[in-house]
Parts: sequence; C-alpha cells; structure tokens
Amino acid sequence: MRKFLLSLIFIFALCCAAFAADYEFKGSINAQDDVSHLLNFYVKKFTPEELLLTVSGQPDATGKINELYMDLKGVVIDKVRLDKLTFRMYGVQFNEPSNWKSGNVECKEAMRIQAFGTILERDINQSLRDKTIGRKKDKKGDYWKDVSLKITPKNLQGKGYYHTNALVLPLDILIEITSGLKIVKAKELWLDRPAVKINRLDLPDYITNKALSQIQPLLNLNKFPLPLSLHKITLEKGKATLSTRQLPKSFTGTTYHYKAR
Repeated sequence: MRKFLLSLIFIFALCCAAFAADYEFKGSINAQDDVSHLLNFYVKKFTPEELLLTVSGQPDATGKINELYMDLKGVVIDKVRLDKLTFRMYGVQFNEPSNWKSGNVECKEAMRIQAFGTILERDINQSLRDKTIGRKKDKKGDYWKDVSLKITPKNLQGKGYYHTNALVLPLDILIEITSGLKIVKAKELWLDRPAVKINRLDLPDYITNKALSQIQPLLNLNKFPLPLSLHKITLEKGKATLSTRQLPKSFTGTTYHYKAR
C-alpha cells in the first residue's frame, strides 16, 4: 500500500510539472521580462478570469514575435463577456518593447491569425440588459426593457418590451424575434434576417427597424486591440461559437499563466 501511495504521489507530481507554466501569476503580475509586460497589458485590457500566454521566444528589438498563442477565460470585449477566447498569431509585429513597461503596447500587424471564441446565452443577456436598462434611449425617449435571448442549435429566440413615444400614445410593445447570427465586416456580430412578431399591432417598419438598431451589433470586435477577423458562427444550446477558417492550436514554447484569484 505504501508503494502504491508513493507511486500516486510521484505520478501526481509529474502531472503538475507537465502542466505548470514557466511563469505563474495570481491576482497581479510582477513583470520580469518583456513578455511579462505584454501579459500585464492584456490582463489590464481584458480583465480575464484566467489567461495562458505562450510565445516562441522573447521579442526582438523591433517588437516582433514569431509565434504567439493566447487562451483567455472570462474576458470582456465591448462590454460583452466571452466565456473563452483563444487565438494563435504568426509573425506578430508589436511596437518596440521599450514602450511596454509603461503600458504602451500596440500590435501593428500579424501575418496570420487563427481564433476561436465562445459566448454564452447568459452573458449576451447580461449585455442586453446593460444596454437597455435606462441607458440607450433615442431623442424621443424610446427604449427597451425586459429583454431576453435564448440560443438554440437552429436560431436565436428573443423577446422584450419596446417603449415608444412615436405613436399617438406612449406604448410598451411586446416584440418577439426569431433570428440567425451573422458576421459583418469580419468584426461584428449581428442578428441575421430577424423575423419580428409584435403583439397584435400593425407598426410602421421604421419603428421596428429603430428598435432593432438599439441592440445591434451584439458584439463589436473593432475595439479589440489585435487584428482579429472572424469567419464562421456555430449555434449550440445556450451558446454560440465564433471562429476563423482554421482553429488555433497550442505549441511548445515559453508559457505565462495568470489567474485573477
């Protein structure tokens, strides 16, 4: 029995060693080299719950890194939480590393990027609530409330009340939407050909279009500080996945691991 327990301990130690990063950080980053400063920048930018960064080596004097892989969990982009975002970049050109310590990091270009991301239904709903609870009203005071969205393998099903002052009397109109998703300009996630059902009212198209415009796009990657472009959307129960044509894979290199807590 003693030998068996010792064997288990030995195997456990080997597994821990195999999965341990070269640099581990928890809660904050004590930068020790140029890549640590790069990691610190993206942690502050995205406030991820966890981040794994792998590089082929330290950057050269111009800020070029041959290969870079980043896996983020619980990252916020454009006020939308992505449950997972993974990407691999080839031939990445940043600005000079001498700027990174002060937080001045700029990704100028990359020869190729592979990416994969997952958005959960609950996080889209939270984003919609944040957008519509008294925050996004037009000049006439029209706004959404009680908005919810359900993701199924076939489509998105959403509903909410749209308050409008554009008619004879102010009204709270129940609007139900069945829609697909589409990628616009490789950066934005939009409702695709939404079928709109309104509670027994014959509304002018301009009111419906105005209502939809207040919740579009669902996600905007134009604010993402890396040249990331998307190609494909897959719907599953409770989540949507976004990806490039080719999926990113990790590689063996120098690893930096950060956990918020």
